[in-house]
Amino acid sequence: SGQLLASATFTGETASGWQQVNFSTPVVISAGTTYIASYHTTSGFYSITRPYFASQYVNGLLTALASGASGGNGVFTYGATNTFPTSSFSATNYWVDLVFNSD
Repeated sequence: SGQLLASATFTGETASGWQQVNFSTPVVISAGTTYIASYHTTSGFYSITRPYFASQYVNGLLTALASGASGGNGVFTYGATNTFPTSSFSATNYWVDLVFNSD
């Protein structure tokens, strides 16, 4: 389960390089709360690194949880429509990042 806080449709994808889409308005988050940043694709192509989330990663004020903590990290789901990701496999990182501003 989860509540969708924001969404955006990406356009202008290139064959390689970092891809970024921005929300129309920033998403306000609260300390001590777990959030999931995810994407949906119908092409089936994505980048992965295994086992990336065997341990947590800390970057400034943000912590990416280890795969076994708080419902896991590197969660995914397969389907024709965008849906909340609940499955995980081998502590996989699907390389969905976020832009964070602590102001």
